[in-house]
Amino acid sequence: MPMLEILVSRKAPLTPEEREALRQEAEAIFQEVLGTPPGRLRVLVLEEAPQGDGVEED
Repeated sequence: MPMLEILVSRKAPLTPEEREALRQEAEAIFQEVLGTPPGRLRVLVLEEAPQGDGVEED
């Protein structure tokens, strides 16, 4: 079974609707490009808090 891990890093957490939309779009892409049968792709959506903007403050 193919697996796709999506790592999201942003200030606000994903809503359940956004998580589901990501999952559905990933499945559609895998079906179209790789011919993965519906229901065979395992999609993991992981969220990570942003680590800052790259500018350190003293």
